[in-house]
Amino acid sequence: MTAPPSRRASARRDRAGYLFIAPFLIMFVAMLVAPLAYAGYLSLFREQLIGGVRFAGLDNYIQALSDERLLDGVLRVSRFFLVQVPIMLGLALLFALALDSGAMWLSRVIRLGIFVPYAVPGVIAALMWSYLYGPQFGPITQLAEALGLPAPDLLSSDVMLGSVANIVTWEFTGYNMIILYAALRAIPTELYEAAAVDRGGAVAVTVISVSYTHLPIGTQ
Repeated sequence: MTAPPSRRASARRDRAGYLFIAPFLIMFVAMLVAPLAYAGYLSLFREQLIGGVRFAGLDNYIQALSDERLLDGVLRVSRFFLVQVPIMLGLALLFALALDSGAMWLSRVIRLGIFVPYAVPGVIAALMWSYLYGPQFGPITQLAEALGLPAPDLLSSDVMLGSVANIVTWEFTGYNMIILYAALRAIPTELYEAAAVDRGGAVAVTVISVSYTHLPIGTQ
């Protein structure tokens, strides 16, 4: 007994889908999964001056987790995450709502200007910000000297975390803004009209917009 035509067509579509995603899966496994697995395998061994490479088990992990420098680094990254990410997403949402409102002049130019930092190559961005943060010749230093103020050392260990957070916010706010803006543009106009009829004002429209963009795909 042969399978129904619809079932055979569905099987062909499934095989075609697997063929389309096969190159990605091959590259993903070869370039990410396999190196991570090999690195995990190497982490179980220890190379000694006398005796060569020996199996160490979890001793390397225990030594690393008991290192105060690692714990300090984890706390520093956590502090960076808790401060920088909400600021970046808040700015992205603010820009997306302003562009979606239609009340902003030259919205396309402004949208492009906010997104451009994300398209700047990392090497160029590093050179540009190293010049801006330069303690001897940077424009921030020159401005402080012109105002008779002490030049801030934005690359010192005390403020380095904030300087890096500023660069990350500058670079990725536009990327997140585009995602939020695209989600806002997908919201039906009936929701805005309903909020206007109910006299909800801008706050209600904002809440509806944010809530709609976070709904599961199947409920939209």
